[in-house]
Amino acid sequence: MTSRKRDVLTTTARASEVQPAQRAYDAILLGVLAVLSLAALLWYYAHNELMLYGDAVAHINIARRVIDNRSWLSSFFQLGTVWLPLQHVAMLPLVWNNRLWQTGIAGSVPSMIAYVLGGMGVFRLVSGLTPTLSQKKGRDGVSTSGASLAPALVATAIYAFNPNLLYLQATAMNEPIYVAFFIWALVYLQEMLRARVANGSEQAGMSCERALERCGICLAGGAWTRYDGWFTGAVVGAVVVVIVARWCRRETEGGRRRVLAKSLIEFLLLNALVPVFWLAYNHRVSGRALDWANGPYSAKAIAERTTRRDAPPYPGKDHPVTAALYSLKAAQLNMGNVAWGRVMLAFALLGTATACWQFDRYKVALLLWLPLIFYALSIAYGSVPIFIPAWWPFSYYNVRYGLELLPVFAVFPVVLVTLLTEWLNKRRRRIAAWALLVACVSGSYLTAWGDTPITLREARANSRTRIAMEDGLASFLSHIPKGSTILMYQGSHVGALQRAGIPLKSVISEVSHPDWEWALLDPAHKADYVVGFQGDPVWMAAREHRGELQEMLTITVPGQEQCKIFIATGKPASLRKP
Repeated sequence: MTSRKRDVLTTTARASEVQPAQRAYDAILLGVLAVLSLAALLWYYAHNELMLYGDAVAHINIARRVIDNRSWLSSFFQLGTVWLPLQHVAMLPLVWNNRLWQTGIAGSVPSMIAYVLGGMGVFRLVSGLTPTLSQKKGRDGVSTSGASLAPALVATAIYAFNPNLLYLQATAMNEPIYVAFFIWALVYLQEMLRARVANGSEQAGMSCERALERCGICLAGGAWTRYDGWFTGAVVGAVVVVIVARWCRRETEGGRRRVLAKSLIEFLLLNALVPVFWLAYNHRVSGRALDWANGPYSAKAIAERTTRRDAPPYPGKDHPVTAALYSLKAAQLNMGNVAWGRVMLAFALLGTATACWQFDRYKVALLLWLPLIFYALSIAYGSVPIFIPAWWPFSYYNVRYGLELLPVFAVFPVVLVTLLTEWLNKRRRRIAAWALLVACVSGSYLTAWGDTPITLREARANSRTRIAMEDGLASFLSHIPKGSTILMYQGSHVGALQRAGIPLKSVISEVSHPDWEWALLDPAHKADYVVGFQGDPVWMAAREHRGELQEMLTITVPGQEQCKIFIATGKPASLRKP
């Protein structure tokens, strides 16, 4: 038996001994993350803060209207054209339940699952990125000692205990879902490289082809969740093409080259099909393939509607460097208050510099910075502003986007301390280095809890007037006779229908074609109640047919468009007293 075969068999035997222990660690970690996730959900549910974000309301109601609409034939086309559909599809098994829909828990569950998987992904990523002293000295290269687990556990704790992530994962927001896909894509990219170094030995772990396929699946999942995933898929795809091309050029065995090429083609096709399908879907629904980018509900159109003509450009507009600084500042504020956020940013930057110095060892981790590049370009050229309270214009808007850099703050400080402990000879000094990092993270997160997580502050600040309007409208709608038909533009305040428990199939809105067009032409005879917000299509139709409609109620909330509720003059008395 050759020495190489003996080494492979020895490694296999030792790895098989470690697997049960590793599964036990994974199970414990999974349980801890699940408990944290559930505790956060119960806390924010008890405080009625699951549906503060307008985007969360929109996400859960997009999913709801797939199964609750005026024509089952149009269910597939109720997913909209702006937000990508994976999150909404994931809600379908839950959103049919009225209680889960109205409370928002149906939207929380996919985010909570993603939170747990994201934490597991950080653990696995750092376990592979930061071999410790005990691992280096061991012959089998595998260790389950407490010392070897320290880097991965600390990184996972930084990720899992982040106050802003704990809040967002309890809501119907999709950032936690995308981040989980992103992390696991890099995990499998790393395992692909490791498997190749082991010359494709299955004993060292999964084959590089299988790792490449799983990386492609995770990238496609991210691309189905947020447009960030399109950018990440393009960059990681280009990296993978270069890597596999080099491997194929060096590979002497023809069969092996063909297997690698086949896996690469499958990887590329899987990720290319996502934008192709979404362009085709947009064209089928709206007649415009780029409706998600420049349609009436796109970020560009929203920015044009909500910005005064004489207003100065938002910070970072057409300036990628300024845009990157705002994105980085948002990430810093998601870690803690201004002072402690700077400390954590310093750790992350020093860790990144260290990773660049040892590029071969940490090259995969450097891809964690991709969200910064994406948002710098999006702010500069994509009409996606970020407003933070620390810098002009001193307000809250899209601050949560900074949370996509949380893996950077979880991984690179650990990289820095891990390498520092490798240089330190005394055990006491190594412990002191880890204690310093833990203390800084604790201080940062305690200030975040003390000041209220910035994502929660953002949600509260931007929802006060909207919720006041929706509460007033829901109070009226909850008392109308069951089965009544409502004509209303859902894009403004669909949350009122959700709060009142009104079935969406009872509402004629902009997603109900051709009922919508006919109802705008004759609102008095097509609906029992007409709900118009100042300036929207229903408001304009009610003005044109004011002789056939009688105003029942006006709702006025500062900062919101006035709402008027009408009923046809010939409707029976039972409808006039909701």
